[in-house]
Amino acid sequence: MASAVESLEMCALDRPASRRFYVHVGSFAFLVAAQPTFFAEVGYALALSGASRALDQVVQDWAMFSSSEIAQSLAKAADTIHSRAAEALQTAFQCIVQLVPSRFGTTDLLLGARERIDAWCYEDGYLTYATDEDAARIMYSETGSLRKLRSEIRRSPGFDPALEMISGPSLFLFDQRFKTGPKTALLYRRQSARLLRGFRRTNIPTGLHDPQLIRDLDECVGPSARTFEGDSVIDCCLGRADLMVTTLLRGLSSMLAGADSAANNRTSGVAAGAGMPTITT
Repeated sequence: MASAVESLEMCALDRPASRRFYVHVGSFAFLVAAQPTFFAEVGYALALSGASRALDQVVQDWAMFSSSEIAQSLAKAADTIHSRAAEALQTAFQCIVQLVPSRFGTTDLLLGARERIDAWCYEDGYLTYATDEDAARIMYSETGSLRKLRSEIRRSPGFDPALEMISGPSLFLFDQRFKTGPKTALLYRRQSARLLRGFRRTNIPTGLHDPQLIRDLDECVGPSARTFEGDSVIDCCLGRADLMVTTLLRGLSSMLAGADSAANNRTSGVAAGAGMPTITT
């Protein structure tokens, strides 16, 4: 899918040059539920980023215990996979529109035209991203609960201007008709609600079946590469990649369970949660 920045001529909202944004997996789930065809692109990006993190850990283990050519070769492979993962994330995120809570009714691209993804992680239900090395250092040094951090930001919006925490049904696929900016949030919300009404259980993918992921790892790592413990490096990377995709799919399942509960409440006369989309099962 072509990046939205290729056709978007509006100026993005002012953002710090160095920033972090943490996205709850449920937000990606709502996006994929409304736009199932986008699963392949975002799933591949998440899978490759997971594989990259696993490979980084393998390199760290080798570097700690050995300075052999194996360690150097894997370090080079890790750099290549990291670059490809960053590019895949950037391409996917520049197709995604987010609500801007501080500016009611406004939307913006999740990742700006001049921004890149430098680092990423997963913690406490959030997929976390940093746009440069300085932001990455802060992200990796943070301790404590992200849920508590989110509560702090809600109480004090200016608590950390370089950090956004995104949750709930607040991500949408860019639409050329709407673009982004003031007074576009309602357009995206209405479109999402309409699309979600047509969502069915059969729309949930069983997993990511993308041969490109295997090709990336085969090309950069090679089938003979082993971890310091002797396990297959590719299997290790694929395991982490599968974990990231499974996390997204679980988010979809949780969303569907919530919709089923809301439907049951309506049937029994109990008020359903505000804003819960109707999903066909």
